[in-house]
Amino acid sequence: MSWSTAHRWLALVSRPLRRLVSMYALLLALFVLLRLLRLSGIPLLDLANTFAPYLFMPLVITFPLPILIMRATAEPTERARKRLSSPRKFSASAAPRPRPRWCALLQLALIVIGLYWFALPALYRPVAPPQGETFRVVTFNVQGSNHDLGRAMNWLLEQAPDIILLQETAEGYDSRLAPLYDAYAYEDHVESGARIFSRYAILQRTVIVLEDEPGRLALRLLLDQNGRELAVYAVHMTLPLRPRENDAVGEDIGPEALLRYDEARRNAQIRQLLTRLREESAPTIVAGDFNMSDTSLIYAELAGQLRDAWREAGTGAGRTWPLAEAIALPRIIRPLLRIDYIWHSDALRPTHAAVGAPIGSDHLPFFAEFEWAGG
Repeated sequence: MSWSTAHRWLALVSRPLRRLVSMYALLLALFVLLRLLRLSGIPLLDLANTFAPYLFMPLVITFPLPILIMRATAEPTERARKRLSSPRKFSASAAPRPRPRWCALLQLALIVIGLYWFALPALYRPVAPPQGETFRVVTFNVQGSNHDLGRAMNWLLEQAPDIILLQETAEGYDSRLAPLYDAYAYEDHVESGARIFSRYAILQRTVIVLEDEPGRLALRLLLDQNGRELAVYAVHMTLPLRPRENDAVGEDIGPEALLRYDEARRNAQIRQLLTRLREESAPTIVAGDFNMSDTSLIYAELAGQLRDAWREAGTGAGRTWPLAEAIALPRIIRPLLRIDYIWHSDALRPTHAAVGAPIGSDHLPFFAEFEWAGG
């Protein structure tokens, strides 16, 4: 393709491309405004908040591309000289129109906002080394259909955590979890599949009803952590999806899942948990699969009452779901969302947090080390 042909082609597409970029920038600015207003309860907007960082990623292309095309299609110097010397020979329509700069400035502002909202929290923050004895907590959604549970058990035992919280472990999992029963003296669970294995003695057991119908339970264990009481909550929030017809559970994900996106039920469970936690007097750990992105609006409600171990001691995005190979996608695709969390109260300080290796589930395990704040 000759340069003159390429020049004509670029000139042809430049105007619709600029309009498309302008429309994208305006829609993204509208999303920023709605997010600042903290509007929720609108499924499409809630879904946009869940995947918010990805909405800003096209700016990497849309910001420089129109500028490059404008330069490529700029009026040649010789033609400009002739037009200026003989203005009657050139019609007004032939003269190049001034390029609006508002779109570039708007995109630049959106880039700054996106970096502040989503990149800044993922930056590395130095963590002071532990001053005393630490203990390790692991949370892992094993996936009910996990056919490689033996590898998962081996990984968990290699990490030697003091407390393990598992999700999606039905009653029939007892025999499959035999290695953990052999290694840990204490275990308890609820029917919804949330389990806790502990090296520390259980002083008290409480089942918390997060939802009456169709039902969602959480488990609270009060542990004797070397003479100190530690409350550990194991949770597994429901998927933010409306159930299909004749499907009371709605825990399946199909191609049409985005059309059924609805956070109301999950958010009600989280708020019920937060209400219960306001009554908690012991130092606390709350961990599990929240089925909630860290860019969802309700994340701020949790962060206003608890501390996020990953934000305090982790590095990077910390995304844990979905694992591509577990759902028959190319391995090159990385997890999209961080939905597995370890939260804690002020009495504890995380000294390290990391995402674990793939071990057969569509989730990656997540672990954190803690010490008691103030020694």
